[in-house]
Order: sequence, then C-alpha cells, then structure tokens
Amino acid sequence: MLIPPCQTATNLNNSAIAHGFFGSEGGFSTGLYQSLNCGLNKGDDDLKVMQNRQLICDTMGIQTMITIRQVHKNNVLIVNSDTKSGQEYDAMVTQTPKLLLAIKTADCAPILLHDPVHKVIGAIHAGWRSAVSGIVANTIKAMESIGANRNNITASIGPCIQQQNFEVGQEVFDSAFDVTFFTKANRTAHYLYDLSGFLLNQLKKEDVKSITTTDLDTYSLEKKYFSCRRALHKKESAFGNQLSVIGLV
Repeated sequence: MLIPPCQTATNLNNSAIAHGFFGSEGGFSTGLYQSLNCGLNKGDDDLKVMQNRQLICDTMGIQTMITIRQVHKNNVLIVNSDTKSGQEYDAMVTQTPKLLLAIKTADCAPILLHDPVHKVIGAIHAGWRSAVSGIVANTIKAMESIGANRNNITASIGPCIQQQNFEVGQEVFDSAFDVTFFTKANRTAHYLYDLSGFLLNQLKKEDVKSITTTDLDTYSLEKKYFSCRRALHKKESAFGNQLSVIGLV
C-alpha cells in the first residue's frame, strides 16, 4: 500500500487523535493532478480521487471521511455519526470518534484544533474571505457548544500560500479590519497579505494558548503542494486539492 507523506501538527500530538496535513505526493492521479489529488469535480478521474481519499483514510486508520463544500464563508458544521458530506460550510467540529474531518486546500489555510480534555476536535478552511468574516471565532464557539473549553484547545495552521507570494488587490485590503498583516506590493493598489499571520493572531484573540504553524508555502513548494495561484500564473488549465485531516480514534 502507498503511504503518502504527511506533515503532522506537532503540538496536537496525542494518542487520542489521528491528524495531519497531506500534500500532493503519494497518490494515484496523473498529469496536472499528480498524484494525491483529493478534489472531486475538478477534471481529474473521480475514481482516482476516491482512491486517494481512501488512501488517506487507511493511513489515518479511520474509514469514515466527512468533507464539506467550502464556500469561503464563516459557518461551522457540527458533525455526528449521521452527518453527510457535501454540505456548504467552511469548518467542522465534532466529539464523535471514528470520523475523519477533511479540509480541501490549494493555497487557503487549513487549521486543525483539539481539546484533549473534553475530546472535541475542529477543522477550518480559511481563505481571506472566511478569515476576515470570523471563521476562527465561530469555530471556537462551535467547539464550546459541544463541550470544549477554549483554554484547553491546541491549534495548528497548515501549509498555505505565504505572504511573499500572496499579492492581493485593494478590495482585500479594504475588507480587512486589521491592516497589520499587509505590506505594499510592487504594483499600485496591491499588497502582500500574511494570511497565516492573521489567522495566528485570530486564534490568540480567542484565547487559544497553544498554537503552531508549519510556515510551509504551497505556492513555492511546487513538488509538494497544489497551488491555485501557481497554476494560474503558469497558465495551467487545472489544479488539484490537498487534504488536511483530524479524527478522534
């Protein structure tokens, strides 16, 4: 069996959870989707995508994977054993064991969360829109609604596009309530946005005490991660999605 590389979230290490940030390596897809593409309906062979997802389930030791249709908003799905995949949310939380919460990314930031005391986990898809609209705060509240305590939560921000490669326009700058995380780009009315830095700050504001970040750049690490922006700049016709996953064992 293939065992795809997995960047684990070190501060979440706990025998009660299976978790990690997967990249683009170690799967069955070919061409522009080589090789661990986990994004359905993107032009790849869906059978190979499902094989890739199954490979991650096998690697994590949890066979039920829950995915969401991520829409760059701030709503959070509370997951239980009856929850179906494909609903429109940008974060999930659960206290139900043997469910693998899976977040798809290709430059946006995945965040994995765990309250080891109360056995509650969360997973966030954070692009700039969901980040500035409060996805972090809403996810912490959702975790608390099913028994977590924010003072016990550990969090890790996974691979995402880093500031030096994340140029944004005036509309993104104008939408932000904290301009600390922008520097001016070479083009007029354009900025470089520190998405992971902003998310780190949001977690701290929510009283999350233990936070790590991989600081891995999906844009520049071409052999390890899919990147929407890199595909756009290279004028490629398609790109894949990597998965970040967490589950209570």
